[in-house]
Amino acid sequence: MKIKIELFELKNLLIEAATLGAEAAEKRRSPTSDRMKQREVHRWLKTLGHKPAILDKMVKEELVKPLRNGESKNSPLVYSRMEIEAALTAYKSFDSVNGI
Repeated sequence: MKIKIELFELKNLLIEAATLGAEAAEKRRSPTSDRMKQREVHRWLKTLGHKPAILDKMVKEELVKPLRNGESKNSPLVYSRMEIEAALTAYKSFDSVNGI
């Protein structure tokens, strides 16, 4: 099966892949800066132009896994910024390839 993709779409996919690589390097260098609380993620997603409900969709589809900051049930959920970036990139890539 051949997949046709426009040159500018390929360029955008490569740029997004490079961005994810930079995020992964940052996570290895400073793991604590990669962690964000759920409220921070919602604010960050809004600044990127996404609805906060997309986070629930990513968790439901198991693209992103929340972790508890502590052992008690009311400790805050934290998410990996890199996992969220990768999931958003996957959505964009999936749409651009399947939109043809």
